[in-house]
Amino acid sequence: MNRVAVTGSTGFIGGNLVRKLLESGEKVRLLIRDTSRIQPLRDLPVEYSQADLLDKSSLIRGLKDCSRLYHLAAYAKNWAPDKEVFLRINLEGLRNILEASIEEGLKKVVYVSSSVVNGPSRDGPVSEKTSRDHIPYFTDYEESKARAEKIIPEYLAKNLEVTIARPTRVFGPGKLNEANSVTRIIKYYLKLRLCPLLDRGQQVGNYVYVDDVVEGLRLLMERGRNGEAYILGGENISLAGFYDLLEAVSGIKAIRMKIPVSLAKAVANLESWKAENFKIYPFITKGWVMTFLQNWACSHQKASLELGYQPRSLKEGLKLTLEWFGYKTPGR
Repeated sequence: MNRVAVTGSTGFIGGNLVRKLLESGEKVRLLIRDTSRIQPLRDLPVEYSQADLLDKSSLIRGLKDCSRLYHLAAYAKNWAPDKEVFLRINLEGLRNILEASIEEGLKKVVYVSSSVVNGPSRDGPVSEKTSRDHIPYFTDYEESKARAEKIIPEYLAKNLEVTIARPTRVFGPGKLNEANSVTRIIKYYLKLRLCPLLDRGQQVGNYVYVDDVVEGLRLLMERGRNGEAYILGGENISLAGFYDLLEAVSGIKAIRMKIPVSLAKAVANLESWKAENFKIYPFITKGWVMTFLQNWACSHQKASLELGYQPRSLKEGLKLTLEWFGYKTPGR
């Protein structure tokens, strides 16, 4: 009964979490779909259980004899041919696995949401208490994550312990998918020597190294309060400032490519039209453009005070990421 279950283990954060749990001596079971690519995890000493978030009976089987669950699985893309897939996987999938957790008597669930549910920052960094009243959702993913969190009190009332993690923009070694878009930006910087800057890159984001998020998830399982949400973030910095630091850390200069907002919106409109009419995955979307025109400064003070969460500096995280890519950074 002391096994810990993980969904989303084949993703960026999930793969790093699994390795951390094994290093800590945990017995780990991965709930995976039959289409999941498990090659990077194949040699790890874990159990596998085939499961689907839309099939509650498979989740019940997967959680048998487990005491805790990290739920990371989500549809975390910029677009889908059927936008209802965001709600089916991110909301109804959460409902199914929480019900399965109750049926199997799990002690605790750590649910990985996103800091975007708090909305963009207006008057300083957002916190877990920030309300996004009157601020629209910019993407279907964002809306689905916000709506998913709203069903959690229903399961708290059924005596299931749930703690919510809200990571910010995560980067570092791992799978280079859409959930790891910041690391892909770093890769393109190194390869192409280009810095795309929408609206001069003045908007602020919050960037956090993946190992720090993984440690934050472990702390949430150990110390996170029932029903509470915790932002797992790092440093607030503009995209232009991010590139400045990347240049300083790498010693590599790149061309600053300033993209006018009008051009980005025009391209997004064209890409959206192609996606809607021909089901071609868009290069950018209107929601993506609107998201990057906002400030997303966050505070992780609550996690630091209550959990002892201490993320490393952005500079150190960038150095480690560059070394993972095989670049020797100055002074290392």
